[in-house]
Amino acid sequence: MSPAEPFATDSTPALSSLAPQLEALASRLGVKSVLVMRSEPDAMVVAATAGEATQHYTVGAAGKKAGEDTGRTPLYCERVVNTDDELYVQDSRVDETFAGNEDETEFGLHNYLGLAVHDNDGHVVGTVCVLDDTAREYSDEERAELRKVRAEVEEIVAKDAGALGHD
Repeated sequence: MSPAEPFATDSTPALSSLAPQLEALASRLGVKSVLVMRSEPDAMVVAATAGEATQHYTVGAAGKKAGEDTGRTPLYCERVVNTDDELYVQDSRVDETFAGNEDETEFGLHNYLGLAVHDNDGHVVGTVCVLDDTAREYSDEERAELRKVRAEVEEIVAKDAGALGHD
């Protein structure tokens, strides 16, 4: 029996200092993926990735936003960007809005917790999120850890507007 393919934490160069923290968070929470995403007009793009699901979520990989297409299921991160609110989906398979979303159908990740990332002007430029294949809750302490990562990402973005990989 050969060992499973190793996974590799990765990020844009500007976020590389956070890579060990992202990997540690994935491990502590026991989730398949911790991501930093940047928002583009038509897509959400991976800026940093940690956890077992890095083979699916590679830096630069993009998920197309549903936008105004009511026939498409919105991306979790798309909803966070559009509302500037925390989003928690315990199990998308039984969620009226997110059932059948891309992360669920392609990667089996139906549990999501995400926060908006803001630039210096307070505009939402991306997200920090965790995804898992288990319908689970997150404690106040676990949510606080994700908020701490978001604060650190925002600190980097404040110094380098291109930190998430856009120009």
